[in-house]
Amino acid sequence: MLKGAISIDIDTLNTHFKGQGLKKENYDFSDFRQGIDNFLKLLAEFKIKATFFIVGRDLLFPQNVEIVQKIIKDGHEVANHSMNHIQGFRLLGEKEKGEEIREGEMIILEKTKKKPVGFRAPGWNIDDKVFELLKLRNYLYDSSVFPSYFNPALKFLHFTSMANRSGADRTTLGEMKYSFSPAAPYLFPGENGKKLVEFPISVTPVIRLPFFATFSLKTGLKLFNVSYNLMKFWRRPIIFEFHLFDFIDFEKPEFKDQIPSKSERGVYVPQSIHTPFNKKWDLFHKIISIMAKDYKFETMENLAKDYLKRYDPAA
Repeated sequence: MLKGAISIDIDTLNTHFKGQGLKKENYDFSDFRQGIDNFLKLLAEFKIKATFFIVGRDLLFPQNVEIVQKIIKDGHEVANHSMNHIQGFRLLGEKEKGEEIREGEMIILEKTKKKPVGFRAPGWNIDDKVFELLKLRNYLYDSSVFPSYFNPALKFLHFTSMANRSGADRTTLGEMKYSFSPAAPYLFPGENGKKLVEFPISVTPVIRLPFFATFSLKTGLKLFNVSYNLMKFWRRPIIFEFHLFDFIDFEKPEFKDQIPSKSERGVYVPQSIHTPFNKKWDLFHKIISIMAKDYKFETMENLAKDYLKRYDPAA
């Protein structure tokens, strides 16, 4: 079977809508726990082990720790999604980047008793310096590069949809050159034998069409099937990404008044918030059932170890 990994970015309402209309006095991280719990149920049905990219700050709240410990107990991986999920991550200074990585790592280690070995930058907003910082901290892999030819258009859409945010918050997808980075996993060489595997977010061969859950929710199952068949024909490893909102039923009472209206100007409201839960569940259930017939999905930690053994004789 072909190999791949399924991951999820745990970006909460509190993270996504900072300063954009979220009524924090009513916020209790219901989305954090409900989304993770629903995703765990789907993974258990297909006997898949996945990777959860956790924002360190969310583990400062005791009510979130138990379900993150359950992730580990169920055999999944917890990876580092930075401490504070700063959207303009690549624009931070070197020291600030290092602190965001280190602090997220330390709290994950404290709460799960396991050091994270993988990293994903907020909004895939990364630059080359981050790879060196990760190697210094002995990370096995990064998964922040989005190698799509559609990046200029996606960057423009993000910039215009975030009109009421600061300039740094309106940036996304890292440096433009990553549009032309390899679309399959690759190695970053390093000094003293330290190497880092990059697992780019999957895009289709040749035309590099986005291939992740949010895009499939927007474009539907037919285009997913076309893209998937291209991935399978080219025997590409699949790094398929979900987000927390994909597994939350926002029609439940606890989310009343927790999100801005999608008609509010200058605020990006993901489609997964306004899509009925049953529709999301049905689509993502079908997508995983299709991929699981041809791909063996593992944690990204295990994939990185396997990749290093096969492609780096010194590993």
